[in-house]
Amino acid sequence: MTGHRTGRALRALTVLCAGAVLTGCFAPQPPRFGDGVSVPAEQRRIPLTVPPGPDGSWSLLEAREGLIGEGRKLARIPQEAEEGVHGPVKGWTATLPAEFAITSRLPGRPHSAVGLLQGIVLIGGRTGRTDPTAVALAEPSSGVLLWRHPLPPDSRVLLLPGTTGPTIGAATCSAAGCRFTAWDMYRGTRQWSSSIPGAYRVRTPCGADALGGRDAAPGLCGPLVIGKDRVGTLDEETHRPVWIPGLRPPAGTVDRVAQANYRTFLVTAPAKGSCRATVLAAAPPGDEHKGWRYDFVWDQPQAARDPHTGCRWNPGLPLKTAFDLVLPVRGGALVVDPYFGPEHQPRRLAEGAYAVAADGRGSPDLIRAPGRPDRPLDPALADRRRTEALGAGARQVSGDLFQYGRKLLLVGYDGTVRWRGTSDCIPFSAVTPGEVTYCDGRNLVEIKAVKKD
Repeated sequence: MTGHRTGRALRALTVLCAGAVLTGCFAPQPPRFGDGVSVPAEQRRIPLTVPPGPDGSWSLLEAREGLIGEGRKLARIPQEAEEGVHGPVKGWTATLPAEFAITSRLPGRPHSAVGLLQGIVLIGGRTGRTDPTAVALAEPSSGVLLWRHPLPPDSRVLLLPGTTGPTIGAATCSAAGCRFTAWDMYRGTRQWSSSIPGAYRVRTPCGADALGGRDAAPGLCGPLVIGKDRVGTLDEETHRPVWIPGLRPPAGTVDRVAQANYRTFLVTAPAKGSCRATVLAAAPPGDEHKGWRYDFVWDQPQAARDPHTGCRWNPGLPLKTAFDLVLPVRGGALVVDPYFGPEHQPRRLAEGAYAVAADGRGSPDLIRAPGRPDRPLDPALADRRRTEALGAGARQVSGDLFQYGRKLLLVGYDGTVRWRGTSDCIPFSAVTPGEVTYCDGRNLVEIKAVKKD
């Protein structure tokens, strides 16, 4: 198809070149971890009011908004004024009701949270229910709950088009169809509701249903409505389905979806016993490449066996990176071009390895495997000297900055360790590529890349 690149390297080059044009090809670039000359410098320390979970991270972590949450504690990290972007942001810590304790990292699932401009959406749960029990909105400047609505069984929380402004919605499906209800974002009052007979499932291309994991897409978005023989979106004005021409869902239970790379992706959950699954990549009308379909046996060695299906299956592992689709095929994950599918230069990873997106700022996608340090997915970018300098299981934080246990190491491609530190949590990157936050005891420490004299 005209305008499409046929290789991952060309697509990556296109993105990098576009970024260079937008930012100024010859303008001086700010320091970053990975430019070969910058080292970390401490900028400030902030009291850590929400301790991380047992694995060293938080169930809610939205660095751009300065939000962290774990268990019944929710906090906004104070932010200094950023010229032309925002003024100073006051920090706060709130204690949540037990129903809204934040323990899930899959936005949209029970006990998860999503930060929006209008507030923090909290999705409740309780013992005996595997689906959301309630939805609430916390005030963005204090964490105080503004409103709460109970949810019927088998509901999903999502964003829906509103008549007078943004809305939080819920979809509840049964044998008779799916019913949608939308509440005003600010007041919690009901704006509209409607039913769609013949629909049996609702999924959204973000949050828990997305292919790319929690950091790849907003936590809440609009739905894809799935019927027995058709798939559609929801019209913003009529709130009725707009069925996508020629798109029929594959056999099985559609579990994850995406709309990207000129494709609508439908991925079925592994079938009970056989673990067979299907990826359907549907093309829009008029696309000369008609899309593709791939059937395979689902197996993720990194995951425990699901008690219902008997398959090694972890919905939290990403299936999509910046440029690639990762299919958890038995014998080793298959990395494919999302547009063309397995017919175009697929790559098989070693069993137990999987691909993840890097820091989202132009860094290459990574291969992550037990007992090995992170390394670039593209073999041409890998460097053995740096790999040997890192310990087994080292994880990339940003650019050349890695974490190995509690150790923080800035390691160049030549294997030289240019800076050492320690962290009591899993560090996270801020909005810009030259800023990282880590933990030192009961403090969050912000470091910034600076040019070394």
